Amino acid sequence: MQNQLKKWLGRAVLAGLLCSLTLTTAQAAKISRLRGGVKDTRARIVMDVDEPVRYRAETSGKKLIIALEGSTDRTQTVRVRDARIREAVLEPVGKKSRLVVTFRGAVPDNYKIFLLKKPGRLVLDFPKDASSQPAAAGTEKGRALARGVTYREESVDLGAGNVNTYILAVAPGSAYRLAFIPGYGHTIQKGTLTMIARRSGAKALVNASYFDSDIWVVGNLKINQKWLGMESTPRTGLVIRKDGSAAILPRLAFTGTVTRRDGQSMDITGLNRMRLENDLIYYNNGYDDSTDTNSYGTEVAVRNGRAINKGKGNMPMFWNMVVLSGNGPAAAFLDGIQVNDPVTIRTTLGSPEADAAPSVGTAGPLLVYDGAVRVTSAEEEIAPDIASTRAPRTAVGIKRDGTVLIVVADGRSSASAGMTLGELARYFVSLGADRAMNFDGGGSSEMVVGGRIMNDPSDGSERPVRVALGLLPR
Repeated sequence: MQNQLKKWLGRAVLAGLLCSLTLTTAQAAKISRLRGGVKDTRARIVMDVDEPVRYRAETSGKKLIIALEGSTDRTQTVRVRDARIREAVLEPVGKKSRLVVTFRGAVPDNYKIFLLKKPGRLVLDFPKDASSQPAAAGTEKGRALARGVTYREESVDLGAGNVNTYILAVAPGSAYRLAFIPGYGHTIQKGTLTMIARRSGAKALVNASYFDSDIWVVGNLKINQKWLGMESTPRTGLVIRKDGSAAILPRLAFTGTVTRRDGQSMDITGLNRMRLENDLIYYNNGYDDSTDTNSYGTEVAVRNGRAINKGKGNMPMFWNMVVLSGNGPAAAFLDGIQVNDPVTIRTTLGSPEADAAPSVGTAGPLLVYDGAVRVTSAEEEIAPDIASTRAPRTAVGIKRDGTVLIVVADGRSSASAGMTLGELARYFVSLGADRAMNFDGGGSSEMVVGGRIMNDPSDGSERPVRVALGLLPR
């Protein structure tokens, strides 16, 4: 009986080991999407990993070879625009893989390898020798970019580790003015900040509003009196006045109505986004060249307060018109409008100052009010993944003298821990902000100055966005 028990236990242990080996094999990291990029200070090679991956690095002649405890399904090659690097090749090796970086000269001894989270990436950085690099005008720490505009970098520790920050300060009367800039030309289609900089001529840019994967700015957005997005939940907004000065105002909430000839009115439920069931959507050409809606509705084109066209769906749009698109009761309401009928559209953010301003962008939450920390995540119904985590951040503040502070903080890396919203608020108070507000963050957080990416975006590369805050010549 004792021998039988030993045999049974031995088989159980062997089965457990086999199961463990099977699970280990099944859960091995997957490695994909090899890519690279270059900044003034370093070259970078990035791979996506679906979970933390173990690695071992060794050099052989002009090659840096990284053995990876994870699999890749195909060979990938990337060439980086760095005079030192010939190419990088990611290739499968049985059930594992390896990355081979080939240099034109000796392998540099100051390279760094580290893992990033959310999303997972394995990163190789090859710093450049600062003494051999030409200085980029206006991008040194603390250097003036133009009259009244300065840029600087800081490394701060607010209690959770080092955070790298990048700060633009724009004084009243500077040579540049603040402007919200759509992601792609005049539309809220996506574009990277370097692309937006080239097209707009902006001296500097950061990402701004939240956005959805569909064509949708999540928040109120008005640029030069043209509506591009709306939000009925009260949110904090950056207001750019007619004279170019800026203000941060809390609790800006969009309401809009459409009124027919017979006096009947209906509320606008959305602006420049996908039309859903029972919606009444306001479209203009800041969305696209057509509404891209189906035929289960009614659409009315309005120009200068009068209906000029009517249809069922996918109506084309031009710069000087608005299209009202309805489904369900909203379609029945629009059916009561005929071509040439007067149509009245009223919009407000519930604030005379914001309504009078040509440009407004909301995101949130509020961070600083009257020089003190005041984070209003709950009041603004900010999602938990934004409100309760440590992450890369983009935000804006205003001093009492009107100086605007635009800040990006790196995160999700061993080099920079990121910030909570509370830490971000305390940081703005330390910078002298009287008011401050949060913008979109995470992988979108980025600052571009003079066409160059100044920070280290946590995705490892630029994430296209729908709207930027930039500096344009006056």
